[in-house]
Amino acid sequence: MDKRGTFVVFEGGEGSGKDTHIERLKSLYPEVVYTREPGGTKIGEHIRELLLAKESTDMDVRSELLLFLAARAQLMAEVIAPALTSGKNVVSNRFGLSTIAYQIYGRERQEYLPFLRDVSTFIVEKYIPDVYLLLDVTPQVGIKRAGRRAEGMNRFDVEQLTFHKRVHDGYKKHIGELGRHFIINADQPLEAVWQEVKKAVASVL
Repeated sequence: MDKRGTFVVFEGGEGSGKDTHIERLKSLYPEVVYTREPGGTKIGEHIRELLLAKESTDMDVRSELLLFLAARAQLMAEVIAPALTSGKNVVSNRFGLSTIAYQIYGRERQEYLPFLRDVSTFIVEKYIPDVYLLLDVTPQVGIKRAGRRAEGMNRFDVEQLTFHKRVHDGYKKHIGELGRHFIINADQPLEAVWQEVKKAVASVL
């Protein structure tokens, strides 16, 4: 039986640099399967558009949570599980920790956490991430960076600073529960963060 691939997840708040560093990794590890949440599949990308659109500001928190989980179920079935089973390594831009940080802490719905954990177990099954890299950015710094994105700010970017502080707290509180992980200070200059990201990824792939 072929060895299962390694599943690496990048996490972090808005403006933490996940997109930039994952894009750089593609030149170093072109054989890796790269994906993102929400998205990564045709169905998932449609859900992503709906979730990030500023026109979706009236979305109920339960609807938001379930849409993220639906996108994850499709991504797991269509991309992640098949890749890992075939021995390929996978790098995902966001996964389960982001849902805890944003939908549970950001939206102040701690009472939904047991439900989220149960459904996540149902969706992910045995394909849990092997390692998480948390790009830990101060909310004030991250939002300032997000405001400079060429594509503009999405529905989550424009939330109040208090929302992003709660998201940050959620990341820091739960990262330790997820097994092997790295916490990288993403307030540093880009090149300094990149050196730490390269070192961390090289130790697991």
